[in-house]
Amino acid sequence: MLACLDKPKEAPAERAKLPEVALCTTKQRLGDAFLEAVREMTAIESQQIRSVIEGDPDFSRFDVLLHLAQEQKDMAKYAWIAHVETHGC
Repeated sequence: MLACLDKPKEAPAERAKLPEVALCTTKQRLGDAFLEAVREMTAIESQQIRSVIEGDPDFSRFDVLLHLAQEQKDMAKYAWIAHVETHGC
């Protein structure tokens, strides 16, 4: 009558491993700082691209700003990674 009842039950699929810390405000703060650094770098890149498109001969003035923004982004990224690896969140 109900053939599905006659079939042996399969083992449930393994669930994704949850982190030991469900909510970590430090991880969230560091992630937000990383995203903000990415936004800042992207904004400077956009300004430089606009400068090139408009034919500005001094478009390289953004190079130092881009370098500094890249350093900030890298510091924020590695702070986030270090926290996640150390804290296990």
